[in-house]
Amino acid sequence: MNQIAHNIIQIEFRRISDSRPDKPQIVTELLVDYLSNDTFEIMCKLNNVTDLNTLAVIILWQLNGPLNIRMQNDNPSDTETYRKPKLYSNVTKWTAVGRFDNVTSNNRNTTLGVSRPVSSFTCTDSRLYKCYVQYIKSDMSNGLVFLRKELKVQVTPSKITKQIFEASGDGETLLSELTNSTTIVHVGQKLRLQCTANIGSFNSSVNIVWMKSSMDNGSQLVPFTSGKQIVGEPKAFGSCELEKTDSVLYNVSQEDALRTSGNSFHVQCYVHITSIDWKTPEQHRPNFTFVVHLNDGNMDSQNTTKAEEFTVILGIIGGVCALVIFGVAGIFLKRKF
Repeated sequence: MNQIAHNIIQIEFRRISDSRPDKPQIVTELLVDYLSNDTFEIMCKLNNVTDLNTLAVIILWQLNGPLNIRMQNDNPSDTETYRKPKLYSNVTKWTAVGRFDNVTSNNRNTTLGVSRPVSSFTCTDSRLYKCYVQYIKSDMSNGLVFLRKELKVQVTPSKITKQIFEASGDGETLLSELTNSTTIVHVGQKLRLQCTANIGSFNSSVNIVWMKSSMDNGSQLVPFTSGKQIVGEPKAFGSCELEKTDSVLYNVSQEDALRTSGNSFHVQCYVHITSIDWKTPEQHRPNFTFVVHLNDGNMDSQNTTKAEEFTVILGIIGGVCALVIFGVAGIFLKRKF
C-alpha cells in the first residue's frame, strides 16, 4: 500500500461501550462476549487531506462476504447515496453509519461505516475489509486509493451443560441432565460429574475448573482436586467454534450426608481461558446439587426388638435432619445418633 493511501483514508475498528457511548475505543481485534451490550463499528475514515477538491465516492466492503456500503457527493440525482451511507447488499445484521462533512472545507472529515451489536458477531466474521475512495484533487486530477484491514474475531464461551452419571458398577447410568434440580444420592455411590462447555474460538489455554462446597463453610467454594479428573480435548463444531468436555469421579462420603442444611453439598464447574484471564460469569456457572442419604444395613440387634428387617436413612430433607424407619412388622427402634 502506498503512502498516499495511508494519508487519505484509514479503517478503524471501534468498540463502543454501552455505559460510555461517547468514548469509542479503537481496537485491533474483537473479543466477543455474548452477554455484552456494547456496539462494534467498522469505519472508513477520510483524513484531513489538504489537496482534496471533491470526494466522488467512498465504499466499504467485506472481502468474501455480503457487506457492501457506499456514499458519494458528486451526483445529487442519486439521492440514496448522496451524502448519506447506503447498504448495497441484503444484510440483516449491519446498520449503516457515518456522515458527510459539509462544514469543513474539502470534505476532509467524511466517514462511512457499519455498526452492529458485539454479541451478534461469530468467529466467521474474521475477514478482510476494504475501503475504496475516488476523489478529485485541487489540480482536477483524479485519484483512486484502496486500503485493506483484517478484523480478527475471538469468541468467548457461551454456555455450559452438566450431566451426572452413576458409575459404581461396570457400566454407567445417567442420573440427571440439563436441569437445576437436586439429585438424591447415597453414601458409597460413585458418581461421574460431567461438564460440556462451549469454549468459543479458543482451542488452547482453556481449562474447566472444578469447585466444591467447603465442609466448614457451605457458602465458600474450594478447588476440587481429587486427582480423578478426566480432561477432554477441544473438538470443533460448526465452522470455527469449539467444545470441551471434562469429568470428575466422586465417591459420596458419610461426611456429605452429615452436612447441615446451611452447608449443603454441591460441586461447580466453569471455564477459565488463561491467555486472557477470562472466567465464566458466576451467574452462568452450573452447580451439581445433592441430597445425600446415609444407608446403614448393619444395625446391632441390641438396639432393636421384634425387628426382622429395616433400613435407616439419614439425610438432609428440606433443611431438616430426618430419621426414616422401614420394617416388615412391629418395628421398635431405640438408638442414639
